[in-house]
Amino acid sequence: MKYLPLVWAGLWRKRGRSILILAQVIIAFTLFGVLQGLNSGVQQAMAETHADRLYVSNRLQLGTPMPIAMLAKLQTTPGVVAMTYRFQFGARYQNDPAGFAVIATDVDSFIPMYAEQYRVTPSQLQAMKQTQDGALVGVERMRQFGWKVGQRVTVQSPMMLRDGTRDWPFDIVGTYENPQHPEAATGILLNYRYVNEALSKSLRDIFNVATVRIADPARTADVEQTIDAMFANSSNETLTQSEHELIESQVSNLGDLGTVAHRITAATFFVLLFATGALMMQSIRERTAEIGVLKTIGYSDKLVVTLILCETALLCIGGAAVGLGLASRILPLARAYIGITWIPGIVYVVGFATAVLLALAAGAIPAWRGLRLKIVDALTVR
Repeated sequence: MKYLPLVWAGLWRKRGRSILILAQVIIAFTLFGVLQGLNSGVQQAMAETHADRLYVSNRLQLGTPMPIAMLAKLQTTPGVVAMTYRFQFGARYQNDPAGFAVIATDVDSFIPMYAEQYRVTPSQLQAMKQTQDGALVGVERMRQFGWKVGQRVTVQSPMMLRDGTRDWPFDIVGTYENPQHPEAATGILLNYRYVNEALSKSLRDIFNVATVRIADPARTADVEQTIDAMFANSSNETLTQSEHELIESQVSNLGDLGTVAHRITAATFFVLLFATGALMMQSIRERTAEIGVLKTIGYSDKLVVTLILCETALLCIGGAAVGLGLASRILPLARAYIGITWIPGIVYVVGFATAVLLALAAGAIPAWRGLRLKIVDALTVR
């Protein structure tokens, strides 16, 4: 620690140059965090899919409403052992610009279907059943807005009520947690009957997506074909997909995300390596006499090399921390397209490991120059 002021003084000898290097590192790691976060998040989501869950939606477009009368046929489909449904729309609270999802459903069937994502206490689940305008809110959303259980809240949505307003009031009767991804507990669950009765007649008795659980995942293709055949040539033709297929379809518009992410980040770090190395070389060249003075007063060659590498390490690791932090804020903006709201931990590990390697690589040549610098030559420059 006693050498830290010396390292800091070396960094800020020319602030403009240090800020330029730091800005380059921050931009590079922000891009790395977003792209690799998207790719890793998608891969992780695919790995966690349930083979026994199928999603039934409108063939024209995911989310297009369909009549709720269709659910009776779905429930009696051979091979289907459980079913739930949702009517989902967006909402905002006061001046918050981000928005969040509101899911109107039957909690008796919805919670058991997604038990790994929605952990609710029995007492709060019972309160939800008994309170028509009750709501179960994700703990992250509760923390964000400072809401409390028992509080009455009003959110705004483009979905208009039958009285012409866009304000949706509800009582928070409980919360839910997502044990696998705590940061993803951000939605709001409402009773379907409450939302359905509040809408105008033209918007009642509809749903966006139905989820069915099948007894034998090996018969996924057969069940998909059976369900879609039931509604073929009707005004509400369906597209039934497994959970894995659904995620693949959601990210298909992004192309080969893995290849794109790897190529862009590789090119970015390649350019960053040369830019950072060149700026550090210039810095060491300008400080030749100062390095000679350090060696004259007893600083060993190894210590001088360590000080130079510490400078690049502070810039690269500090920039990586800021960049990955920015990426963690930017990535949730993609949740409307692929449902990914977090950066997997492995991305942070790889990011900081890359920052260390970048610091060593960028500082290698300047450090080597400092190592070979002779005192006489260094002081002659002065």
